[in-house]
Amino acid sequence: MKKFAFASAAFSAVSAAAASLTTSAAYACAVRCPVKPVPEISALEGTAAIAALAAIVLLTWERRRRAH
Repeated sequence: MKKFAFASAAFSAVSAAAASLTTSAAYACAVRCPVKPVPEISALEGTAAIAALAAIVLLTWERRRRAH
């Protein structure tokens, strides 16, 4: 459980740092930079991605639980 908490804390720290860098770059480039198109993701694709991640996490958890 401690490893999961550590990994979760590390992930949130990295994502917070990335969000900070992205936000500051966006403010610095608000007027002069051209707008770039971004790929769209539908609700079905987003739900499928979340389901795939949840399945991987649950399978990993189950294998570790049975190993002990």
